[in-house]
Amino acid sequence: MYKTLKTIAARAFLISAGAIFYTQSAWALLPIQHWTEPSGARVWLVESPAIPMVDVQVDFDAGARRDPAPQAGLAAAAALMSSKGVTAGGPNEPPMDENELGEAWADLGASFEAGAERDGLAFSLRSLTEPDLLDRAARLAARQLGQPSYAPDVWQRERARWSAAIKEADTRPGTVASKAFNAAVFGGHPYGQRATAETLDRIQPADLQAFHAQYLQACRARVSIVGALTRSQAQTLVQTLLSRLPA
Repeated sequence: MYKTLKTIAARAFLISAGAIFYTQSAWALLPIQHWTEPSGARVWLVESPAIPMVDVQVDFDAGARRDPAPQAGLAAAAALMSSKGVTAGGPNEPPMDENELGEAWADLGASFEAGAERDGLAFSLRSLTEPDLLDRAARLAARQLGQPSYAPDVWQRERARWSAAIKEADTRPGTVASKAFNAAVFGGHPYGQRATAETLDRIQPADLQAFHAQYLQACRARVSIVGALTRSQAQTLVQTLLSRLPA
């Protein structure tokens, strides 16, 4: 029995060692290309041709730590409102509300999302790499990146929903404990800030537009791409995605 256990243990060790070796080898064989676009955007690409899809993440140094203390929640509000409508982009690009944007993404079989964390504001695109579909998805994503409408009536509605959710969360012990922890650990540092109904009331569409103009610029973008694209195709994709942002 003792010998059997020793044999099993030895085999398990060899299997684990082999798994680690092959995992490390796989990563070693996975080249990560990196370059800087003429716009100043920094790009990382991993070519993965097995599946005709691509995942793109565009990051900006525009997270919650950039929020003015009286307007905590500003970065998250900018992320939220990016999917609520875009302005007109030209003769063949009329303005679109959130329902029209949702239908457009469904027609493309693609998705585009935004989210704000403490240190960054991130936009994520997933699409098939069929040239026509990817081009249309990139152009639509570029409009959401560069031309959010920040419609006042939509923001009032979303702010009311958010404020109600905050008030409901404040009745939970976990939320109260989390606030106390942040206050004790971070003090007056921006990491300790949290959106409240009062700070949201101080955010107006003009503040969202000013935040967007200050932090969402092509030169500030960091773009990560994984999918069935060559470097040339990835460069075209990045240029399209960032084409509506200020240089």
